[in-house]
Amino acid sequence: MRHLYLMRHAKSLWNNPASTDFGRHLSPRGLRDAKNMASYMKKADLPIEMVLCSSAKRTTQTLEPIRAILKKSAQVKVEDALYRADSSEVLNRLVDVPAAINSVLIIGHNPTIQILAHTMAPAGPLKEQLALKFPTAALAIIDLENDSWDLSDPNASGAKFVRPSDVDQEEFLII
Repeated sequence: MRHLYLMRHAKSLWNNPASTDFGRHLSPRGLRDAKNMASYMKKADLPIEMVLCSSAKRTTQTLEPIRAILKKSAQVKVEDALYRADSSEVLNRLVDVPAAINSVLIIGHNPTIQILAHTMAPAGPLKEQLALKFPTAALAIIDLENDSWDLSDPNASGAKFVRPSDVDQEEFLII
């Protein structure tokens, strides 16, 4: 079984006119949410073997607390191409993930992360919710029966959706 973790970057600052979109930093809330989601990932003992992260400032800042909870063997790749990648470009990037890797976390941007999560999730209420909203710092966990990272025809056997607001309440959406 393969596990695909799709995470939208945490809440960023919008009030700095000198900052470019690429260089926007996380807000205080975003920094807190990123830490809380990293704590959730550690508590859930997610077997993350590889991280693919956009090189934008807000995604790399979201990655920082997650990097601290990863196993030493986990590979972390910060890639410029993921900054403006659409869902088909991300799927093409996944094809290059080595077959020995069974779990990948992608930290990126909307609408790409939301589209991927909605596309990969099995039919049901969670899929319907993913079509509506994917909040900042939220995490979709997709369990795949695929033999490779060619997900042109995904075979999801389950999915879970965790928002920062869920972490304190431990009320996750599972299908």
